[in-house]
Amino acid sequence: MTADSYAKAVIEAALFASGRILALRELADLSGLSEERARVLADELAAQYAARDSGIEIKSIGEGYSMQVRFGLAGRVISFAPKEIEAPLIRTLAIIAYKQPIKQSALVEIRGNKSYDHVKELERRGLVKAEKFSRTKLLSTTSGFADYFGISSADPQTIRRALLQDKKLVGVTPMYESLALRLALDHIVVNPYKPDAVDIERLKEIDLLVLAPGYAGRVRQHYGGQMLEAGVRTLSQLKESAERICLESGSGDVEPLAAEVDSLLKRFRQKAKSRRAIKPLTPMIEELARDLRLSVQEDGLTAAPDSSGIEADILVPVHQPYDMDILERIVQRCEKILGGKS
Repeated sequence: MTADSYAKAVIEAALFASGRILALRELADLSGLSEERARVLADELAAQYAARDSGIEIKSIGEGYSMQVRFGLAGRVISFAPKEIEAPLIRTLAIIAYKQPIKQSALVEIRGNKSYDHVKELERRGLVKAEKFSRTKLLSTTSGFADYFGISSADPQTIRRALLQDKKLVGVTPMYESLALRLALDHIVVNPYKPDAVDIERLKEIDLLVLAPGYAGRVRQHYGGQMLEAGVRTLSQLKESAERICLESGSGDVEPLAAEVDSLLKRFRQKAKSRRAIKPLTPMIEELARDLRLSVQEDGLTAAPDSSGIEADILVPVHQPYDMDILERIVQRCEKILGGKS
C-alpha cells in the first residue's frame, strides 16, 4: 500500500467512525498530510463513492468533510438511525421534521408528555432548535439534522421531500387534521379557502389536498394540484373517504379507523331498530338517518341541523369545533339523532 493509499484509508475510516463533520485540519492531522493534500485525497474518496452509486456519500461541508447517507435515501434510513438515537427519539424527531415549524404544545398532543424530554435531548444533540413562541415553543430541525441524514439543504420543504421519498405529501384543512393523524399520514395543515402567505407556500409543497366537498372551485385559484373532496357527514362516508385518501396518497393505515367505524355502525344500527321513526328536514339529516338505518317516515319526529334555524323535535349538532376529533363529531350526531327529542 502506497503512502497516499494508506492516508486515504485513514481519512475514510475517520469519517466513518466519527459520525460527524471532520474539519480539514483534523483530516490532515490524522493522515499526517498537509491540509491541501488531505483535501485532494478526500475529494478523490468522494468521487469514488459517487462513481459507484453508493448509498453512502462523502460530502464537502464548509471547511470539512462528512460521510453520510446519500441524498434521496434519508426517508428509508431515518427509522434505522444509529443506535445512539433511540427509537422513541427518532419518532419524535420524524414528526418535528415532517410538520416543522410545529408548536411544542401540538407535539405533546401527538407524542404525549414524554416529548418534553425528547425535545431537550434532540436540542442537546443539535438536531432540533426550539424558539420561544407565546406560551409554548416553536420547534424545527437544524442544519445539523440535514447534515446527519445526508439531506442537501436544511430548508423544511427539502427535508420533507427527502423523508417522503415516493409518498405524496398530503395537505389537510384544520377540520381534517384529526383524520390525517388517525391515518398516520405524512401531512401538513393548510387553509386553502382564505390562504395567507404561509398557506400559499404550503400549497406549493403538497401533492394532494383534502378538503370539504363543494369548495374545489374556490380553492382552484390558489392551488393547481390534485384535490380530494372528502365527505364526512356520516360514518360510512368517513370510512370511504379515509380509504380514498390512503389510496390516492400511497400511504397511511386505514384499518384501525375502518374497524372502529364498523363497530360503531353495528352498535348504532342495532339501537336504531328500537327508535321511533324520524322525518328529516334537510338532505344531510336524511343521509345520516339512512346510514344508521333509522326508519324515515312522514309522521316521524322532525330532525334538523342545530345551525339551520329550523324548528324541529331533534336538533343535530353540526358546527362543532374544528379541533374536535372528526370521528367524535359524527358520533355526537348519531347519538343525538338516536336519542330522541332535544
